[in-house]
Amino acid sequence: MKVVRIILFLLLLPLVCRAQFMQTFVPNVRSLRMELNGEWNSIPVINLKSDDVMYFSFDEMSHVYHRFTYRITHCNSDWTISDLHEIDYLQGFNDVPVEEWENSVNTTQLYTRYSFSLPNENVGLLLSGNYKVEIFDDESGDDTPVALFAFSAVEPKLGIGASVSGDTDVSLNENLQQLSFTVNCSGLNIASPSDEIKPVVYQNRRTDNAVRGLKPTYITGNSLEYVHNENLIFHAGNEYRRFELTHPGRPGMNVEEVALYGDEYHVLLYMDKRRVTHSSYIDENGRYYVNTHEGYGSAIEADYVYVHFALDVPYREGGNYYLLGDLCNNAFSPGSRLDYDPEGGYYHTTQLLKLGLYNYMYVWVPDGAAIAQTSVVEGDLYDTENEYLIYIYYRAFGERYDRLVGISAVNYSLERN
Repeated sequence: MKVVRIILFLLLLPLVCRAQFMQTFVPNVRSLRMELNGEWNSIPVINLKSDDVMYFSFDEMSHVYHRFTYRITHCNSDWTISDLHEIDYLQGFNDVPVEEWENSVNTTQLYTRYSFSLPNENVGLLLSGNYKVEIFDDESGDDTPVALFAFSAVEPKLGIGASVSGDTDVSLNENLQQLSFTVNCSGLNIASPSDEIKPVVYQNRRTDNAVRGLKPTYITGNSLEYVHNENLIFHAGNEYRRFELTHPGRPGMNVEEVALYGDEYHVLLYMDKRRVTHSSYIDENGRYYVNTHEGYGSAIEADYVYVHFALDVPYREGGNYYLLGDLCNNAFSPGSRLDYDPEGGYYHTTQLLKLGLYNYMYVWVPDGAAIAQTSVVEGDLYDTENEYLIYIYYRAFGERYDRLVGISAVNYSLERN
């Protein structure tokens, strides 16, 4: 059975995944990373006019040099392009070449790591809000991006107090979590808080179940309270599953077998099953960390391997199973979709991934639906540790863009303890 599972995927090249924070549009560009001040587990938000630096990197799967450039665009709170000119939000130049690159060393899969940072000597940011950074391959002759990063710049103008509870307006300590928060707007001169303040909430940086269009429940002086709002009730899910592989020849956590076929390593994970109880794993809320125990630089010495995921659940009609996590940019596309093997009686997918520690889970997306269901495979358990990010945007009447004036992160388990 193990050999059959590997052979099924020998010629399979996963399609790219799409998401809001990071996207790849071509199969030869992989492992997009955004790190605030070099911290791998950071939130992609810099403080405007501070010493913060956002580092960007990606791999191109060859040792052939490509002249990549990046283009920065200011966006509104919903990531549509704002009504601004470059001169309004950029200090310096746009369409800047990516000048830092390194070839991989001692890897079976050849790749070149490209990197840059913002702000830098060529360009700086003048305004708060959302920014998308599109990557272009100048040698392709095609003016379409090969990848995209999305991050934000904040000008802290207000305070945010937040809490999460398993005791919701719908159920008590069952399968849901409810977020409540209060915004102190005393640092801004706001004429109409309901119209000028735009909160956006993310659970574990997922974009499918992000919440927008919230109105305050109560307005008291300079305080806006978002409480007892059913739009802020989230399915709790479960802790993310994880596997670790830091050497292609040595199985790590949750790895059943590693095999070398030609010059490609194939990693077989243990068969996953449906979960009905809360997991005791300490997870990273869907993130991954590139790492290898060989050599001195994981960024260019970590090899790529084909990782084979298998899910032991019966065939189900009316939708599809997908992988969820930063490993596929939290997107639901052909590249992250699981296919059913009728002979083996399980679902499977293969991902070409860099060595390291990965979080992932399985979700079900019904046909025609935009939001994934965690309950079908992972279960929804109220005591699951989740991270909630609250972005507060402000647009006064007559303004042409959404300012990001506050951000807060709240963790359910920390609040509960």
